[in-house]
Amino acid sequence: MAEKSRKITGINNELDGSIAITVLKKNWFVFPAVLLIGLSGCFLYLRYTKPLYQSSSVIQRSSRDEGKRILDIENFDNEDNLSQDVELLKSPFLLEKALRNLNLNISYFSEGEILTEEKYVLSSYHITFYELRDSSLIGKPIHVAKSGENIKLSFDKEGKNIIIDTRPDERLDNEYFDLTFKINNPQQFDQSVAENSLYFVFNDYTDLTGRMMSDLEVYTLNPEARTISISFESNNPLLATDVIASVITTFFEYDLDKKSASSANILKFIDSQLDTVFVQLKESESAIQSYKDSSKVNDPVLYTQRIVERTNELQTELLDIDLNFQLMMELEQTIESSDRIEIYNIIPAVSGTEFQDLLVSELQELNEMMIDREDASYTVTQGNDLIKRLNRSIESKVSNIKRIISSIRNQLKFKRTNLSDRISELENELYGIPAKEMELSRLNRMFNLNEKYYTLLIEKKTQYAISKAGYTMDNMVLQFPTTAKLISPNKKLIIVGTVIFSILLSLIYLLFRYLTFNEIQNPDELKRLLPDGVGFLGIIPNASQQAKYSTLIVHEKPKSALAESCRHIRANLKFVLDDTKPNVIAVSSSISGEGKTFVALNLAGILTLSGKKVLVIDLDLRKPKVHHGFGVENTEGMSNILVQSSQTNWKDCIHHSEIDGLDFITAGPIPPNPSELIIGGNLEKALAEFKKNYDFILIDNAPVGIVSDGISVLNIAD
Repeated sequence: MAEKSRKITGINNELDGSIAITVLKKNWFVFPAVLLIGLSGCFLYLRYTKPLYQSSSVIQRSSRDEGKRILDIENFDNEDNLSQDVELLKSPFLLEKALRNLNLNISYFSEGEILTEEKYVLSSYHITFYELRDSSLIGKPIHVAKSGENIKLSFDKEGKNIIIDTRPDERLDNEYFDLTFKINNPQQFDQSVAENSLYFVFNDYTDLTGRMMSDLEVYTLNPEARTISISFESNNPLLATDVIASVITTFFEYDLDKKSASSANILKFIDSQLDTVFVQLKESESAIQSYKDSSKVNDPVLYTQRIVERTNELQTELLDIDLNFQLMMELEQTIESSDRIEIYNIIPAVSGTEFQDLLVSELQELNEMMIDREDASYTVTQGNDLIKRLNRSIESKVSNIKRIISSIRNQLKFKRTNLSDRISELENELYGIPAKEMELSRLNRMFNLNEKYYTLLIEKKTQYAISKAGYTMDNMVLQFPTTAKLISPNKKLIIVGTVIFSILLSLIYLLFRYLTFNEIQNPDELKRLLPDGVGFLGIIPNASQQAKYSTLIVHEKPKSALAESCRHIRANLKFVLDDTKPNVIAVSSSISGEGKTFVALNLAGILTLSGKKVLVIDLDLRKPKVHHGFGVENTEGMSNILVQSSQTNWKDCIHHSEIDGLDFITAGPIPPNPSELIIGGNLEKALAEFKKNYDFILIDNAPVGIVSDGISVLNIAD
C-alpha cells in the first residue's frame, strides 16, 4: 500500500510524455491567446507612447600657453578644471542661457485624442512675440481655433474663458499680450486645426530649465584626452539636436568672455597710464629743448650727473612701488568682488613680483575653495552644512589675504616714504649748482623719469599681451550634435521581448497545468495506481446529453461506445461475481458530480438487457438523483423502508422503468440522520428481500470522500 500510495502522490514528479501531450492538446490555445494579448498590448503601447529621441555630441577641452613658456609667467587657466567644465555644462545657469539663445519664449503643441505633441519649429503657425503684459498667463495653454478668416485665441483667466479674435499677420495688442499671429503653411494649418487641438504656451525660462534639466546628461568621456560627452533627450528630435548645439555654443562663448574680462581690465588700466605718461614725456622733451635754446645751458657736471642718476634710480624704485601699490589695490578690489574667474585671472599679474611667495599660493587656495563651493552648490542647498563650512573657510582665507595685502601696502608706504626722503636729500645736494644748470638738471630728471615710467608700462603691457595672446583655447567639437535617434520605445526590442515573454508565460502556464494535472488518461495508468487486490472492470466514456440529470441511455443507443463499455464491464463482472445467486453492486465516488448515478443507471440497463432482473436503489439520502434520472417524484423510497418504526412495504416503493425487468426505488424524503438510518440494521433485511426477487441490486451510494454514509454500504456489497 505504501508503494501504491507513493505512486499516486508522485504521479507528476517525473516527466511523462503522454501527460505532457495531453496537457498540450487541452491547452494548445494558450500559446496563440497569450501571444495575441501580448502583441495587442505591445501595439497599444507603441501606438500611444510618446517617442523619445536623443542627440549627442563630444567636445574636447585643451589649451596652449606660449606666454608662460616665453615669459615664464603663470597662465590664465588651470588645465585640471575638466570636472569644473562638466559641472558648468550641466548647470541650470548654462542651460537657461542656451534656451534663451534658442528663443524659446513660446512652445507650440498639438493635442490629439490621447497624445500631445510639441511641434517646435514644425508648427504650421508661429507667434511673433513682443510683450507679455499679464504674467499669470505664463505656462497656461492659449488655444488656437479658426473661424472663417479669423483666428480665435482662448484661455482661462480666473475661472473665465477669454476669447480674442485676430487675423493672420495683424498685430494683436491688448491688456494681456502684444503679438502677431502668422501662418506658415495655410493648408497644413487648416488640416491641423481640423484634426487636433492646437495651443501655445508662454514659457518661463526658469521653469523650462527645471523641466529640461533631467534630460541633459554631461560626463567626462576620457580624462586624458580631456573629452566631454553631452547628450539631450526630448520627444521632439529637432529640439534635442538644437539644445545640444546651443549648449555647446553658449559654453564656449561664456568661457571665453569670463577669461577675457579680467585681462581686458588690466590692459585697459595700462593703456590709460600710457596715454598720460606719453603726454608728460613729450612735454618734458619739449621743455628741455626750449630751455636749452633759450638759456644756452650745457649739460651738468659729472657730480651733478651722478646725483641725478642716483635720483633717477630712486625715482624708478618709487615708480615700481607705486605700480605694486596700484596692483595691491586692484587685487583687494578683486578679492572683495568674490568673482572666482577674476580672482584666478589676476594670479598671473601677481606672479613675478616680490610678493609672489606671499600671495600666489593663498590666491590659488582661495580659488580651489571657491571651486569646491561651486561644485557643492549643484548637489546641496545653500543652507547645507557643507556650504556653510566652505563659506567660513573662504571668508577666513579672504580675511587672511586682506591682512597680507594690508601688510604689503604698509611696507610699500614705508619704502615710499624712505625713498621720498632720500630723493629730497639728493635734491638738496644740488642746491649749490647754478640755477640754470639746476633747472636743466630738473628738466632732464623729469624727462628720464617719464621715459623710464613709459618704458616700464610698455614692458608690462607687452608681457601681459604676449601671455594673453599665447594662451589659446583649442576647444574642439569632435562630434557635432547628431541627428536625434529614437531611443524609446524600441520597437524591435519590445516586439521580440513581448514574443519571448508570451512564450515563457505560456510555458509556465503549461508547466503549472502539467504539475497539477491529476486526471486518469487511460486504463493502464489507472491499473498502475490501483492498490493490490482492487480489480479493474472497465472504463465509461463521457456521454453528451441534453438532460440536466443523469439518465438511462444505453437502450436508446445500443451500438454506442457507452453501451459497448457497459457490456465490457458486464462481462468482467462474471469473473468476480457468483452468477448462481443474486448479487449486490454498490457504485460510489469520491465527491459528488463524478458520474456515479450515470454509471449505476446505465450499468443496470445493460444488465437488464442481458435478461436479468435488476433493481436500482438510491442510498444517497443526502442528495438523491435516481428519481431525476427516471423522471419520477421522490415521494416514498429507501428512507421510508429503513425507518425502524416504518410499516411501509418495500414493494409499494417499487417503480418500473421503460426497460422490462429494470425496477428502481428512489431515496424518499431526506432524513435528518442518514448515517444512523443506513447502519440501523434494516438495510441488510431489505437487501435480503430484494435478492429474493432480483438477480442484481445496484446501489447508487453516497460519495465516500465527503460523507461516511456509504462506507458501511460498501462493506455489504458483493
